[in-house]
Amino acid sequence: MGLIKQKLVIFCRKVLFFHIWPLVFNLFKHRPLDEKLVLFAYNRNYSSMPDNMAGVFEYLKNKGFNCVEMASPKSGLKRLFFNLRFQKYYAVCRCVFLTDNFDPVYAHEPREGTRVIQLWHACGAFKKWGYSTADLAWGADKKSLSTFPMHNTYTDVFVSARAVVPCYAEAFGCDEKIIRPFGVPRTDVFFDEAFVERQRSELQKLFPEIGNRKIILYAPTFRGNDPETAHNEIRLDLEKLREKLSKEYVLLIKLHPFTAERFEFSEDEKERFGNFVFNASKLVNIDTALCSADLLIADYSSLIFEYALLERPMLFFAYDLEEYDRERSFYYEYKSFVPGKTVTDADGIIKAIETGDFEKEKVAPFRKKFMSACDGNCTRRIAEYAVSR
Repeated sequence: MGLIKQKLVIFCRKVLFFHIWPLVFNLFKHRPLDEKLVLFAYNRNYSSMPDNMAGVFEYLKNKGFNCVEMASPKSGLKRLFFNLRFQKYYAVCRCVFLTDNFDPVYAHEPREGTRVIQLWHACGAFKKWGYSTADLAWGADKKSLSTFPMHNTYTDVFVSARAVVPCYAEAFGCDEKIIRPFGVPRTDVFFDEAFVERQRSELQKLFPEIGNRKIILYAPTFRGNDPETAHNEIRLDLEKLREKLSKEYVLLIKLHPFTAERFEFSEDEKERFGNFVFNASKLVNIDTALCSADLLIADYSSLIFEYALLERPMLFFAYDLEEYDRERSFYYEYKSFVPGKTVTDADGIIKAIETGDFEKEKVAPFRKKFMSACDGNCTRRIAEYAVSR
């Protein structure tokens, strides 16, 4: 029964991808191009418009463009009708912005005069994705990718630095000529000194117990081979960290959006760690968390690129590096790539903090190489390019 259902799903997807979506698009593409229509399309893995496109949306809206937010429902008939409506708009729009995979744009080429712009939701290039993960535990299998292509219709891809262009070309299976190091829109806030300075106060409104202590932000990526099975395990020895560090530090935990909603401390954990550990996963914006942190403990998350803009120290808690590398893989050799000291347990974290041995000298060259196009003006630069002729 499972095999029959799987075949039926593939058959329905083929009908939509190769017949229905192109048919609807072709019905409308002969209408005049709407020079003022700009689409912002994304799947509802987000509670609101992704931050990497929100600034561009506001900028172009203020310039008089008809900016239309198109958030795809997760499943069912609503998604079916949404995709048909998307093809109608896609056929006549000036450009469409994306920040992730979006199947309806891959079924056929855009019409002449329409730009398909991939902003992508991550800075730099760290763990692999797209065609780079074909046949790995994380990625799609090559047979599926040959049947249903993805990332194949972009006219422009914007990235954080020239150094990562080859990585994006590999991940998207595209020509390097369409990849432009114009920066990443959501990084503009990190160049606003007033914004950065204000974020600790914003955080303390939620967690006044922090007081004058320094903030350690633990922001790991999720584990698992797809968004539906994503999970996080807090492998830090919280008891040992509390015992050694709580007089001078607090620990702020910010989990990946795929797992944040499902994470809560037990009543016993709240009792034991309540004045040292604070769960910011659902309450705190990631920009606020990063700007407030005196130290970032990361693993394989691309947040390290944004944090590098602040030129503050980082530690890399890579307790499952071999397993993660085997299942997902990286664009660079991990230990020589990360801009900080690699540790595997609480003792390593404590020792690095007590001695100040973060290998912080790696941060500035890392920023220069992988974030050089981010200068506080990315939103304006990308928006104006998108609607230029």
